[in-house]
Amino acid sequence: MKKLIKTYIHLFTLTALFPSILSCKKFVAVDPPQTAITSAELFSTDQGAISAVAGLYSQMSLTNLNMTNGGATVYCGLSSDEIVNTTTNASFDQLKNNALTADNSIISSRFWTLSYRIIYQANAILESLASSITLAPPVKNQLRGEMLLVRALHYFYLINCFGDMPYITSTDYKVNASFPRTAVTAIYSSLVSDLKEAQGLLSDSYPSTNKGRPNKSAATALLARIYLYQKDWVNAEAQSSNIINSGKYSLASSLNAVFAPSSPEAIWLLLRDNNNTAEGTNFVPASSTSRPQFAITNSLLNSFDSNDNRKNVWLQKNVVNNQTYYFPYKYKIRTSTPVSEYLIIFRLAELYLIRAEAEANQNKLAQAEADINLIRKRAGLSNISATDLSGLLTIIEHERQIELFAEWGHRWFDLKRTGRADAILSSVKGSNWQSTDQLYPVPLGELQTNPFLIQNPGY
Repeated sequence: MKKLIKTYIHLFTLTALFPSILSCKKFVAVDPPQTAITSAELFSTDQGAISAVAGLYSQMSLTNLNMTNGGATVYCGLSSDEIVNTTTNASFDQLKNNALTADNSIISSRFWTLSYRIIYQANAILESLASSITLAPPVKNQLRGEMLLVRALHYFYLINCFGDMPYITSTDYKVNASFPRTAVTAIYSSLVSDLKEAQGLLSDSYPSTNKGRPNKSAATALLARIYLYQKDWVNAEAQSSNIINSGKYSLASSLNAVFAPSSPEAIWLLLRDNNNTAEGTNFVPASSTSRPQFAITNSLLNSFDSNDNRKNVWLQKNVVNNQTYYFPYKYKIRTSTPVSEYLIIFRLAELYLIRAEAEANQNKLAQAEADINLIRKRAGLSNISATDLSGLLTIIEHERQIELFAEWGHRWFDLKRTGRADAILSSVKGSNWQSTDQLYPVPLGELQTNPFLIQNPGY
């Protein structure tokens, strides 16, 4: 950690040197500087502060398959029962077989290191925003809200992958380099507090057309998810209802429109300046005769109802050497210019599923059924009518599996948070599965650098 933090002490000098981002129409244009800019100078103007935030979003999507740029989808999908790599790869095989070692390069670099890099950058921006006396209050509030949300998003994924984590909210590398692990419950409490603050800071309407910048609904979506994970059913229902009832978003009537740039259910998009989505790049084969890099598992394929239109629209297949490979096809562009697809971070369908689960656990069975049936209707399926809570929760689990497959690790996290991982994955993966596989190992390099870190059980 100390090595990582030192590397990013001069964060803002680096951030200011992204001319492609600064000139991007999605953000306020700022001429790239001829010399290095200090953080104080960068945050002396509204445009400078916005450019720093633009640099952070660029970093989130810069590395292929880092945690927030396809990594959570692919690697957590391999860990669960969603996808498999179709050719031998040492690092992928460890994930697929739930046989991770502490020196796995993916876990170390793509998840831990890059996530803390973004967290450090968000902390640095938050500190500079706090010390600036020249920024317009609306800009200052909006950017602070955005950074609280970005930091919370990364911690959400870290704790659901690794469990207890060093919870770092400053740029003091001397302190951060020897920070111990903080309990998941304590981190969740801090994330709830940050997201509530973000709700008060972020505009309810901003941006009007560009969903590449988060608004209040984005913070609300993550807050609703966290309440669900904490089994706080009342607040999970309330927060998801805030978005559903706002009238700002609607379920796309066509499955083909769900992941389109103009999707009416998209709440927050991760925009990439020169590339389409990492999911499309890694899931869609180079041609109709090529073997995909990743294929969905037979267990996922068999989970689709024969009449479910999601199977026809969100899956594609290639036949190679007489073997059929089904692969995720939510994002349909592998490579092309100009960019025509953007990664959806939050979408409305998840909020309906969150609310349904929260309602069901409060014995509001009719309301939960109504929410689930909206999702099923779009998929071309008939309404469900559960007679008891257990049956309804099973249906909700299934709908989450099918609606959210190959998206942001939802299935992997759902199996763990509901206590279903052992039952499902021991059946699918056989002797490869051990209960301790539910958490990834703390990277070996971090253990060697920080004596206050301890390894997860089973590694």
